[in-house]
Amino acid sequence: MQTLENLQYTHPAYQDHTQNAEYLYRSYIGGDLYRAGDYLTRYFGEDSDGHSNLYTKRLNSTPLNNYVKTTIDIYRSFLFRELPHRNLGTLSKNPLVSEWVNDTDNDGQSMDSFLKTMNDYAMIMGNMWILVDKPLYAVETVAQEIQMGIRPYACMYSPSAVMDWEYKRNIAGKKVLEYIKVIEENTSYSTTISMWYPDYIERYTISKDSTTGAMETITDYNEYVNPLGYIPFINHAPIPAPTKGMGYSLIEDVADTQKYIYNMLSELEQTVRISGHPTLVKTSATNATAGAGSIVTMPEDLDPGLTPFLLQPTGATIGGILDTIDKQVESIQKTTHTSAVQGTKGSPMSGVALQTERQLLNAKLSDLADTLEETEKKMWNMWSNWTGIELPQEFSIDYVDTFDIRDQHSELELLTRAADNVPHDVFKHYIHDSIVNLLVEDPAQATDIKKIIAEEHAAMPAGTTLESDE
Repeated sequence: MQTLENLQYTHPAYQDHTQNAEYLYRSYIGGDLYRAGDYLTRYFGEDSDGHSNLYTKRLNSTPLNNYVKTTIDIYRSFLFRELPHRNLGTLSKNPLVSEWVNDTDNDGQSMDSFLKTMNDYAMIMGNMWILVDKPLYAVETVAQEIQMGIRPYACMYSPSAVMDWEYKRNIAGKKVLEYIKVIEENTSYSTTISMWYPDYIERYTISKDSTTGAMETITDYNEYVNPLGYIPFINHAPIPAPTKGMGYSLIEDVADTQKYIYNMLSELEQTVRISGHPTLVKTSATNATAGAGSIVTMPEDLDPGLTPFLLQPTGATIGGILDTIDKQVESIQKTTHTSAVQGTKGSPMSGVALQTERQLLNAKLSDLADTLEETEKKMWNMWSNWTGIELPQEFSIDYVDTFDIRDQHSELELLTRAADNVPHDVFKHYIHDSIVNLLVEDPAQATDIKKIIAEEHAAMPAGTTLESDE
């Protein structure tokens, strides 16, 4: 049994990693959660607790253009545009397999939905932990397990929920997880912590001070046998960090640029507001208000040098701020390789630049798909260990490994012009085949259509030609 001090101990990288993960998560969610982070730079003299509460007013009047969410949505739309293919072989009709695929987290999420959500958070915060667990109830048959709903399930943990972990190299030189400590539940009154080891599992419930939130006393302790002989946790990190068990966020630079644009939008709002509503400068004895139709009453003995006047900055800086924001948006698109899929104003990219941008995005997405495929295979292996059901030899999981982005309108226009410029039947027949391949996604249907075109062409009377607009 652990002491309270040991239970509160965290990994050396935990604090910095969780703080950064929280900032990135807020950047993705936006709204009130982002405003609560106070990411606007404070002006001199602004006090959030002051009577005027100027900082809070500025927070509420500054919009957030959420480029982090846009980037994650673009990556997700490509990664899961075609769902992964799972060849389950003889397990396809097994009820335990069906429940695992259709309700992976025991809370209604299918395997695809679970992995989409988990991968989104991993791309945002750098990594996510996945536990494949099974309730520890003694049953005699598989039928009893099915009847009672006892089966393996998966759940995900954010970086802030994993307090400590340790990897060690086994006899083969491979790093394996030897220990992990996770927060299972955290309320204002208590915290539940689980500590996993290869042979056993410890679970603690700790009471908390309702005022400070500090852990006070261990109120419950249970120990369970780990029947697997290893820790069934998977660290999913799209870009692994040198520290095992951590990862780098895909959108950290986007989040920083988004914060910069957020502050620029606040400056823009303040500039517009001050330009439209100039400041009246007067002595305290002068009776005047700024606004249309206002009357200024000055003391008769007022020094001529103290005549009231309006202090109004020019709006010249507005254009500069807007240009700066546009350049930052362009920088985000270049960093994330999404320029080719987002419409922007200004000079269009050349064909070579567009092709290069698509290739860079394709390479990034391919790496993400490979990591997802490896993670899902590990989940299936753990599921197999929990159930005792061996995966068949033909079992396989295949994620799409190429994300070639094609501009169908441009390609179709190019093919049509080529057919017009080369008036030869053989060449036009080739162009027609290329158009079919471009517009028909199903390869089998495309083959059938091309076969019909070829047969009709062969049956044409001599001298008849194929028209490019057919």
